[in-house]
Amino acid sequence: MNGAQRICYTRNFEDVILQRVFANMPEGCYVDVGASAPVIDSNTYALYTQGWRGICIDPMRVTDWAAVRPGDVFIGAALGASPGETTFHIYESTLQISTASPETKDHWAVRGGIDPSRSVTVPVRTLDEVLEEHLAGRTLHLVSIDVEGMEEDVLRGFDLQRHRPWLILLEAVKPGTAEPNHGAWEPVLLNNGYRMVYFDGVNRFYLAEEQLHLQRSFRLPPNVWDNFIPFRQLQLERRVQELEKKRR
Repeated sequence: MNGAQRICYTRNFEDVILQRVFANMPEGCYVDVGASAPVIDSNTYALYTQGWRGICIDPMRVTDWAAVRPGDVFIGAALGASPGETTFHIYESTLQISTASPETKDHWAVRGGIDPSRSVTVPVRTLDEVLEEHLAGRTLHLVSIDVEGMEEDVLRGFDLQRHRPWLILLEAVKPGTAEPNHGAWEPVLLNNGYRMVYFDGVNRFYLAEEQLHLQRSFRLPPNVWDNFIPFRQLQLERRVQELEKKRR
């Protein structure tokens, strides 16, 4: 194992893969759609700590993004195929499953008897519109999309011929299940010159055809050679060290 130890902030090791793919790129640009929290379970925070910067988009501001990630632009909106407004259903007990999808709302009601705590009206923007305003000529290396059933809507507002992110990853299962849900939106990517190169059980990873030299980074799942430690484990180890010091 070579190099500094990496920290994994995600539960399914998505950012371990991303740190491997972009290991030789100390400064890059991402767009994080459905960003939720800035640190825990963030696909992009590990890259942020390494010098990357980008645009984070979510209808809810669950914490002070400017204090935690001052180098990023935060957009408080949902993304869709066209600008406007939509109803956003918020689940206070599990904010990450909050959604603007009526189908996902019904799915949670049937699957677990879970109803939203409240519903609010939020603005809808297109990803093209956001990039036009905030990308500022930068090369877009990564787009992460986690929108609880709204994937196709996001992609319909995203010109993949004009904007060519090197890598796109999307949550590709029905919320709270292992059942695939990529059938409706994957053709949008395939028809625009993207190839699926990895599935981690939750997310599907797509490389632009002109970036297929990066495909070798997806040959193996996260493993000991990635030299990483989960952030939650690191927090516990630090807490144990603090307690041991107090006992001395």
